[in-house]
Amino acid sequence: MGIPPHPADDVISMVLMADPVSLSVVRERFRRWLGELCWPPREVDDVVMAVNEAVTSAVEHTHPSAIGAEVRVAARQYAEPDGGRRILVAVAGGEHWTPEPQGFEGPGLLMIHSCMDAIEVTREDEGTTMLLTSAKVPPLGK
Repeated sequence: MGIPPHPADDVISMVLMADPVSLSVVRERFRRWLGELCWPPREVDDVVMAVNEAVTSAVEHTHPSAIGAEVRVAARQYAEPDGGRRILVAVAGGEHWTPEPQGFEGPGLLMIHSCMDAIEVTREDEGTTMLLTSAKVPPLGK
């Protein structure tokens, strides 16, 4: 009798240095995780591109004096009442994430909007968080 296969974990979480080197780590981990969830390949690309852009924004807007600043990324898969699945991603930068006065407007945000169904940006004393909601994909096995 073999060991039963381990089901894909519905959650992924990581804390990264606010450094451009972290971007390849985020892309690789998300691509692998979405593959384990049997996410449709076209939508994998959309989620990975949007997460990469959100993390890029957090890294680029980290104040230069913020040595040791971190970017936190967490995501989970969830099912809607009709069985369709979505990914909810949070990308959070610490108190040193200082976006330009006009906020996150620009080509990066437009790209994220084209890849995801919804984006919400919140700014609080502790930092800035971007919440990204993916397009709905079919239930597993459909």
